[in-house]
Amino acid sequence: MSNTDRKALIRNKIADYLKVEETFELMGTGFKSVDESPSAQTDSTTYINETGSSTDIVSYETEFSYEADHIPSQKAITALWKDGRDHHTGGDAQHEYIRVDLYNPIGTPGDTTAEYKARKFTVANEVSDYEGDGGEKVSVSGTLHAVGDPVQGKFDTVAKTFTAGDFTGLYDA
Repeated sequence: MSNTDRKALIRNKIADYLKVEETFELMGTGFKSVDESPSAQTDSTTYINETGSSTDIVSYETEFSYEADHIPSQKAITALWKDGRDHHTGGDAQHEYIRVDLYNPIGTPGDTTAEYKARKFTVANEVSDYEGDGGEKVSVSGTLHAVGDPVQGKFDTVAKTFTAGDFTGLYDA
C-alpha cells in the first residue's frame, strides 16, 4: 500500500459555490466552515414474526451549516447576510448552490477547462446569527436547507458552469 492510498481528504478539496446575480461565486475567503448533513429520514417497522425492526431510508433533509467572517467584498457572504438583514422569505431567500468534489476530476484539468463531479442544490437560506463583540470580527452564520433533490452533474471551475448529467470522475467506480 502506497502513502497516497492512506491520505485523508483535506477540506480545501471540496468547493462550494453560490449563485449571486448571474455568476457562481466561490464560498472561500471569509468562510470558516460549510458543513454538510444529509439527515436521512427513516421508517422502522417490526414485523410480527421478528423481534428486531427493519429500517428503510425514506427521504433526506439535507442542510449545510455555515459560518463566515462578514467581508463585504465577498459576494457570497454578503448575499447570504442580506437574506437575514432584509428578512427575505420564500423564493427571495432561495439560492442555487453547488458543491464540487475537487478531488474527483472528470478528465484532466487544464487552463481552459477544469471539470469535476458536482451536485447542484436549490437551498433556502436561514440566517441564524450576526454577531461580533467590541474589537472583534463580525460573523454571520446559518443553514442552507435543501429544497427538493440535488441535481447530479459536473462543474467547470474555469468557466464557472454546471452541466447536469451522469459523469464519471477519477474516483467513481
